[in-house]
Amino acid sequence: MRCTKYLIVAKENYGRRRTIHSFNKKSQAVKQLKKILSKPKGNKTSYRNAQSGTGINNPRIKKIRGYC
Repeated sequence: MRCTKYLIVAKENYGRRRTIHSFNKKSQAVKQLKKILSKPKGNKTSYRNAQSGTGINNPRIKKIRGYC
């Protein structure tokens, strides 16, 4: 069975684009993307840098048809 999926993809600091998260609803993907792009609340290590060891650049949502 095929369904619509929303992926958050981003470039790492070394160049390639990779999938960070996968969601079935666009609202969930938008919420997570806002969380990734938010500024740190006090600590200099932001959520964006904590997602991977090399950091995340230019995250975006990509809509695909995939298997459920």
